[in-house]
Amino acid sequence: MKSKKKRLVFFLPNFSEGGAAESILKLSKFLVKKNFSILIISIGKNSYKKDFAKINCELVEINSSRTIFAIFKIRKVMLNEIRKNHSKIIFISNIHYANIISVFSLINLNKIKLILTERSSISELNYSNNFVNNLKNKVTYYLAKNLYKFSDLVITNSKFEKIFIKKKFQLKKIICIHPPSIQNILKYKKKVQSNYKKQNIIYVGRLANEKGVFTILKALVKIKKKYHFTLTLFGNGPIEEAIKKFINDNNLEKNVILKGFIKSKKLIFKKANLFINASLWEGLPNALVQSINHSVFPICSDAPGGNIEVINNGNLGMSFKTGDHKDLENKIKIFFRYKLKLNDKKRRIHLKNYTEKKSNQKYLKTLNEI
Repeated sequence: MKSKKKRLVFFLPNFSEGGAAESILKLSKFLVKKNFSILIISIGKNSYKKDFAKINCELVEINSSRTIFAIFKIRKVMLNEIRKNHSKIIFISNIHYANIISVFSLINLNKIKLILTERSSISELNYSNNFVNNLKNKVTYYLAKNLYKFSDLVITNSKFEKIFIKKKFQLKKIICIHPPSIQNILKYKKKVQSNYKKQNIIYVGRLANEKGVFTILKALVKIKKKYHFTLTLFGNGPIEEAIKKFINDNNLEKNVILKGFIKSKKLIFKKANLFINASLWEGLPNALVQSINHSVFPICSDAPGGNIEVINNGNLGMSFKTGDHKDLENKIKIFFRYKLKLNDKKRRIHLKNYTEKKSNQKYLKTLNEI
């Protein structure tokens, strides 16, 4: 006898703290109330294990030193799912290299619907810092281009990525669903500080090279001579020690504070005037959406992905050339000089695109129709 509930399997190799994991958790909370039973698969430890357990999601933490070695283990898990005789099984993979693994893992398992999602930007495969990584990225791009067509659907986080993949991979079954970046649109209008002698700048995200943190720091080195500001970095990551060294070498100790990862968005954005995103590439950056929701003026890179879409083509923030700290420096000076703030009406209208409700309803409709 078939189970009345539809089975939904999310596969994200690295379930550490971050936007992709949080988006899956938010969506799962919604879908468990809509007659879906949910299984979460990760490679190694799932940082949200307790959160998923609270909403009755099952978890499998696969022990594998490399994602590619997990192919047969994932296949074994899914063969077991088929034996359970669910009314429908939908497997949702996240991020390009995981998508490739998923296609191989589910070969000839026709009872399973496969959805591949791009939560970052496949453009990141154009960036590498050595020969080995460059070769690895080229192979990944080639496999993605030739394997994505075997999925039942591809979902992107941004319109930019949808257009990019549709054109480059010649795909027809592709749609864009924005992530559930915010629960509600904040209805208050943030008061502009009367005292502009000190600016509170924030960065929110992983401390990694691709996030452009050094671009931000380089832009602020000269600015400190003229303007009084504090930059608070919210996040952890592999370049934290290198960041501390740069701060010391450039006498930024009084200007830059490292806070680590903080879950409360209210605490992060409460006293901020300016939010900076300097990524080399993006999916659809939740923190950028949240800055606008908290009426914190954003400056972001024009990187491949959803940045420009989120700031509504410059109507809700400014952009600078990716990796160009001088251009970022100039944009920060413009913000300081003109005391820029967001148009509240435009802010509220645009944010409707990024609510949990809208994202969840689109996913529900898609999952019921596939």
